[in-house]
Amino acid sequence: MRLQAVIQEELAQVVPKEVKDPRIPPITFTAVEVTHDGSQATIFVAILGGTQGGHDGTPILSENEGKLRMKGCIEGLTSASGFLRRHLGRILTVRHIPSLVFREDRGFENAIRVQELLKKISDHP
Repeated sequence: MRLQAVIQEELAQVVPKEVKDPRIPPITFTAVEVTHDGSQATIFVAILGGTQGGHDGTPILSENEGKLRMKGCIEGLTSASGFLRRHLGRILTVRHIPSLVFREDRGFENAIRVQELLKKISDHP
């Protein structure tokens, strides 16, 4: 298995079970990119149901509140990065465990927005 896939799978397993930060809602790790020298892994994150919510019965947030929710999520993950690196160190068979950088993946959010716009267009005669 490639390093990126192992990191993505491990984080998907450990974050919901072990990281108890209230800033981190249910999330999915959409992609992992590791630098050529293996010193840094950029992990792309999407909040399940979108940053503005409303898809799972939660109240719909304004766009600004959604951005703050994602910002808090990234801060929470960054705060837990030392713990996550130690966890990866027990699993990975590489000499140096990469530093972890978390970024928002807007692809899922953009797909939802396009779907909603298409629905609005099709609803209007």
